[in-house]
Amino acid sequence: MKLSPNERLTLRLLVQDPNLTNSDISESLEITAQGVGKIRKQLAVKGLIESQELNLDYEKLNINIQVIALIKILPSAFKKYKKKELDYVIKPTNAIRSYAIPNTTITHIIIYAFTDIKEYNKYFRDILDKFGANVEIKESFVLSSESIIKSSSRDMFLNVLDKLNA
Repeated sequence: MKLSPNERLTLRLLVQDPNLTNSDISESLEITAQGVGKIRKQLAVKGLIESQELNLDYEKLNINIQVIALIKILPSAFKKYKKKELDYVIKPTNAIRSYAIPNTTITHIIIYAFTDIKEYNKYFRDILDKFGANVEIKESFVLSSESIIKSSSRDMFLNVLDKLNA
């Protein structure tokens, strides 16, 4: 995707600090704040900006474990349950990300966050109780919040921006 130099620089600044105002960016680029507003709108139209990313401290919010779960939702589940019911598995409130996988052994990879192991156990027991043989939890990997090494994709995006239009 082609970006103008000002679009690329604006995007770079926003990746480094999503809280920057148009005025902050305008000082760095030496253009008007209104000009930055137009650039932001253009980046949104191009689909590069969807929203500002907020990085939270999971531990301070008492979210102590994350779980990567490999789940298989059998075709029978789609016949037996309504979409809203299946959202309890695919898009629950404590899901950080949910990915549909075109695979025969698993259908979804879901990253969950829980306050503790009790909450994690209860959630997965509830899935098995509610959906029985229609949903299989193939594997789950429990990670403590202390094991998170990198929780931002900032460096990756900055690297991609450096390669754009190069």
